[in-house]
Amino acid sequence: MKRALLTALAMMTSSAAMAGSYCELDGSEMFSCTFNGGAKAVEVCDAFWMDGDMASYGFFQTSGELEKEIIVDKASLLYNEGTGMGTMMSESVTFQTEDGYGYEVYWWAERGDAEVGGGLTVYQDGSEIADLSCDAGSVQQSLGEFIMMIDNAQVSP
Repeated sequence: MKRALLTALAMMTSSAAMAGSYCELDGSEMFSCTFNGGAKAVEVCDAFWMDGDMASYGFFQTSGELEKEIIVDKASLLYNEGTGMGTMMSESVTFQTEDGYGYEVYWWAERGDAEVGGGLTVYQDGSEIADLSCDAGSVQQSLGEFIMMIDNAQVSP
């Protein structure tokens, strides 16, 4: 009995440790990466724990300080699923704010290449004002799945 209890506690602890630093629940992370040698990070979440069909964006210092948070209905998100043509693959999702800013997370890879790159582009009134490249090897993404969720939200609001 003790062994089963300890095993269950160890599994719960390891699951909590695997959760993102911003996204509240395991499995809700749709995109994440770090910047500046791991000092900062971005996470995009399927915020299924909130009322409605919501998504959240968090840009934060990995020490814990949240610098930017956006919570919106998935139907309001913009996306680009790439062309699928040629050797380059990519997808992006953009969170827009009421004050004219857009925060686009993206990934890219050469077809057949295991290495995935990514980043964050910030727009103000449609003009690019910043572009951050993710640290090598830090991109984790499920944007294809997330784009299907966005499509579903836009079709049946």
